[in-house]
Amino acid sequence: MRLPIFFFSIIASISLQCATNATTVEKIDLAGNTLNLTVPDKAAPGKPWLWIGEFAGHLKAFEAGLVEKGWHIAYVAQRDKFGSPGAMDVWEKVYAELHGKRGLAPKPALLGISRGGLYVNAWTRLHSDRVSVLYLDNGVCDIRSWPGGYQLGKKGKGSRRDWAKYKTEFGFADDATALEDSVDPTDGLLPAIKADVLLISCHGTADRTVPYEDNAAKLVNLWQRKAGRVKVFSKKGGDHHPHGLPDPGALIALLVAEAG
Repeated sequence: MRLPIFFFSIIASISLQCATNATTVEKIDLAGNTLNLTVPDKAAPGKPWLWIGEFAGHLKAFEAGLVEKGWHIAYVAQRDKFGSPGAMDVWEKVYAELHGKRGLAPKPALLGISRGGLYVNAWTRLHSDRVSVLYLDNGVCDIRSWPGGYQLGKKGKGSRRDWAKYKTEFGFADDATALEDSVDPTDGLLPAIKADVLLISCHGTADRTVPYEDNAAKLVNLWQRKAGRVKVFSKKGGDHHPHGLPDPGALIALLVAEAG
């Protein structure tokens, strides 16, 4: 059976529309490190972007909602580096590429899922003027809690394997040196409060891996004491997983408002 010409015209139109609405994921080489950049079909004014510390793609609905709003999403894998100076050297290259060369916003929103919190906190300490939102999602902030697994206010599960990797990455000879010389969770963050960075914490109240009390709560308390802007999404009885919110609409709205 021969189909009418208008049928093929409809199919072509649908295909063109799908292609037009589709996002593009670029893979950009930065001195041997691959930067994954999700590019929206049409960038929002000011070219806002989300920079993910670890586990890109884990909050699919959240990321997709931002892309739909015209946001770029950036991620460069620096696994097992725990926000180290070496990892931050790579992040400097990412910022130079995305803001310096491509004109994305000077102040990205940062997302720290679990251990990704170590990366976004490290960047915020270095560049409080290059952050709009610091969003911690069951985020690691104190290495004594995770991967150390030491007894603090609570005792998290920790990870001996990752604790060993952490010491190697930072050049700590032993546990005592690591505990003594590692950065305190709130050190160096006052400039971010003065720079009006919005802190978001989304966390389970019963997180047994990264207890809130020993991690993001320390930053939340600092922001509150210093009259900083902070928003807390507390999931009563929630554990480390799942991350995010069942409906990410409120989180998306917060970030979009900050970029407006």
